[in-house]
Amino acid sequence: MELEPVAVTDIENLPPRTATPDRFKQMSQCLLWLNERAWPLTVGILLMAGVYLYQYIQEEKIPLSITSSAVITALPVMSAILVFIITILVAFVLLPIFVLFHRFNDSQRRLSDELTLGRSTPEQRKRHIRMLGRWAASLVVLGTFCALLSVIGSQVSGTWYWALAAFLGTVLTIAIYYWLLTLGIEGPLSMDFRFACLMSAFVQMGVILNVTIVAIDIAGHYVSSLWWLGPLMLAQLLVLWIIQLLGALFVMKMRSHDNPVALVATAVMVLVIVLGMYPGTGAKLGGFAFQVSASGARNCTILNFGPESKGFESITDPDRAGFSRPLRVIAEADGTYFVRLWKSDTKAVQFVPRAGLVGVDVCPTAKVKTAAVTVTAPTAG
Repeated sequence: MELEPVAVTDIENLPPRTATPDRFKQMSQCLLWLNERAWPLTVGILLMAGVYLYQYIQEEKIPLSITSSAVITALPVMSAILVFIITILVAFVLLPIFVLFHRFNDSQRRLSDELTLGRSTPEQRKRHIRMLGRWAASLVVLGTFCALLSVIGSQVSGTWYWALAAFLGTVLTIAIYYWLLTLGIEGPLSMDFRFACLMSAFVQMGVILNVTIVAIDIAGHYVSSLWWLGPLMLAQLLVLWIIQLLGALFVMKMRSHDNPVALVATAVMVLVIVLGMYPGTGAKLGGFAFQVSASGARNCTILNFGPESKGFESITDPDRAGFSRPLRVIAEADGTYFVRLWKSDTKAVQFVPRAGLVGVDVCPTAKVKTAAVTVTAPTAG
């Protein structure tokens, strides 16, 4: 009885099985998912862009019809700008969490390994709670330092011993931040991870300072005492802690998801809807997207009137013939600028045809400071 020969060559020619996923196939599946849902995503973003613009018009009391051709044609570009702005803002707030996903050394261990999703053992839950506490403590340390630096720095003059004290305080704060993040980690830590902790501390301080500036600007309209700065800092640190930990859990979910693009697209859509539903954020973000393009990315603008321009006495600079006082261009439609005096408390709007101008320029620094102190609203007519 003869045995049939085994096709050894065919077995040898089989491609080796790899544990890593096929990135090109995964990308193709993600693009296919986006293509199949292009219409609902596009319509949803366009509708939300209209909501943002409506919030801005309502907030600034701009006499501009949302059904005008200029507004309708601007919605696609505005929606793209809104998605870009919201993505950048969220990425900036979440940037410090990159240290959670940096490897300690040549091993694959990371700080994010202590965070758990779904079911977990009692030991994993304990490590999860410990990581939440360490991240909260690191935020409190950096937030306290930023608050002290801002308050004390605004009360003392810039001397060499104040600069030395600020430097020593920065070093001590970063050392405590590093100790909190590495507490309980066994084994050696690479220089890359140490450097990542250092950069994370600086980025986190930048995030805290920027969020504090925005929070103080908003809260300053309602309170005037400095004693509310402490509760305000605690509240904003709590919000940052929640947002950054949710972002870390989202990144963990995205890394293990079969279609990460679908997850990101859904998250961006939810963010656009949530931020647009609140009139304050909707007006600010919509105004930024609409106003920046109208003013040429100028916060404060000086208009240069043509020789035949008349009827702009209320916004003309008495010290410079043919030039306007510092203005804020709040919108532009059908060749007409909608302007308002810089730092004005009123909602009065002046219409300036573009054809009657010979140029625009950014406000000089001295003019901006003067206009911020003494400003006269234009007479509504």
